[in-house]
Amino acid sequence: MYTTRLAYVHLTVRQLEAAVTFYTRFLDLQLSERFGKTALLVSSENPAHYELALSEGEPSGSITLGFAAATEEDFKAAQDFVRLEGVPYKLEDRGIALVLCLHDPDGNSVELFLDQRKRGGRAFWRGESELL
Repeated sequence: MYTTRLAYVHLTVRQLEAAVTFYTRFLDLQLSERFGKTALLVSSENPAHYELALSEGEPSGSITLGFAAATEEDFKAAQDFVRLEGVPYKLEDRGIALVLCLHDPDGNSVELFLDQRKRGGRAFWRGESELL
């Protein structure tokens, strides 16, 4: 067998500018390259060239993207920022993680989570979720 890891996700979005603004503003991704109707974004702590590619076109369906908050303070700051900006969201306790659930401009689910396994949370998710 061999080892792999997820390197990137490529989304087709209706309006490139709106998507770039959403991911750079609310998920703190950085624009690493832009060409034609495509933008490449990367998180600040990743040495990769990009993790998220956005190309303008007609999306074929929605997906869910998960982003990890490094600390409890970061998770709270993200909640405060989203609330201040008036962005619709919901907050869930999944036992294994606290999750801030948003939607990008194309309706894709975007989840910012705080892993709770080492903070007294459950070891496994098992599909349970409770609104906070």
